[in-house]
Amino acid sequence: MKIVFGTRGSALALAQTQHIITKCAAYVPELEAEIKIIKTTGDQLSQAPLSEIGGLGAFTREIEQALQSGRIDVAVHSLKDLPIEQPDGLHIAAIAGRQSPADVLISRAGHSLESLREGASVGTSSLRRKVQLLLTRPSLHIGELRGNVPTRVAAAHEGRYDAVVIALAGLVRLGLDHEPGLYEIPLSQMLPAPGQGALAIEIRTGASTLSRLLKPLHDENAATEVSCERAILKAFGGGCRSPLGASARCEGDKVFVEAFAADPENGKHVRIRRNGSNNAALELGLEIGRELRDGLNT
Repeated sequence: MKIVFGTRGSALALAQTQHIITKCAAYVPELEAEIKIIKTTGDQLSQAPLSEIGGLGAFTREIEQALQSGRIDVAVHSLKDLPIEQPDGLHIAAIAGRQSPADVLISRAGHSLESLREGASVGTSSLRRKVQLLLTRPSLHIGELRGNVPTRVAAAHEGRYDAVVIALAGLVRLGLDHEPGLYEIPLSQMLPAPGQGALAIEIRTGASTLSRLLKPLHDENAATEVSCERAILKAFGGGCRSPLGASARCEGDKVFVEAFAADPENGKHVRIRRNGSNNAALELGLEIGRELRDGLNT
């Protein structure tokens, strides 16, 4: 059975795709997998701020177009890159597990946010990260930093920045989570992007054979968590241009949620903590998203 997997060409995207192929092969020994690398807008404009190149969708749009046209059969995405609304004819067949959603600070000396010197420079392209960094340490200088994971790690180790902020999940998937100078930022200081750490597998609607093949990869707890977080984003009405962080954590039959949003123009910010039933995670997310939106507008 031949399946063409579409992905970006970065080391992380390829590692994630190979991870999914390996898991699929465990269920379908006769699987013949082909990887097709697709260059996205985010890859082509690698030095431009994300807010200027379309935000959410900049790393997925061309891959979804290839899926719609039939050039590929399966798309493997970092879920946090996927827009809330999916294109016609496509759907997420599985949430294939989740690494830690936390962000990490990398510096040559292994600093925490508190131990960074006054006026230290920190590299990140994320407005969400920038706003939360400055709430904890207003004296920091935040610089624009794009590029693949190894490039951003090197920016810290080579001293171009005093520190950089990166998602822990990417480091884990590349085997770089034991890098020197790594400090995991507590969620009390840095809430992640909705869906951070989760892998989404997208296929064409109606591809029933593929859907059955991918079903064993689906992680129900991870799906509950990310559906809640993405519901917060949907109700809030934002994307990459909105500094919004959200964390939903399943424990037994409960989901514990914390969310944050800010208006970078006036400095106003809102933080909400809530919990509820797993079965009502989507509704809880929508409720929290509306509260965040209304809190910033009052």
